[in-house]
Amino acid sequence: MKKVQEWTDKISTLISVLMTAAMMFILVFNIVMRLIPKIGGVRWYMESSQYLNVWAMVVIGIQITVRGTHLRVEVIDALVRKSAVGQKIVKVLNEIFIILFYLIAAYSSFQLASKAKQAVSTMPQFTMGQVYALLPAAFFLSALAGVIDLIVYFQEFGKKEGNKE
Repeated sequence: MKKVQEWTDKISTLISVLMTAAMMFILVFNIVMRLIPKIGGVRWYMESSQYLNVWAMVVIGIQITVRGTHLRVEVIDALVRKSAVGQKIVKVLNEIFIILFYLIAAYSSFQLASKAKQAVSTMPQFTMGQVYALLPAAFFLSALAGVIDLIVYFQEFGKKEGNKE
């Protein structure tokens, strides 16, 4: 399962990097095109770069979740620092809430994507439902990444417990 965690980390990071690079390319391309007389820039650059930015951040959420590096409440961690059982309980509760959050976000964004039929004004050929389609998939994968992180945690915790005996 550790290999699955590492591959999920690498793939989600790569996809996010590619989306960010595409966003930067579109922005620079538009700047260059605006400088050419009688051509001007492209009308869809702003919307496409905004969507790519949001998608890249949602996809990198998979990486953050699979590595267990979400924001934490340090006070709670400090309270259970000396208790292995307390650390385990906090980790499990934290991961359960993260998984539930992503499942709710996946369901909600699926509802949004399925109901959004209006056309995108500057990007003809796409509806908002198509633009939103990546969100439920990424949120579901983030929930799955939380499950992977939890399994890896239990495997590593079991190895530590086995070494103590």
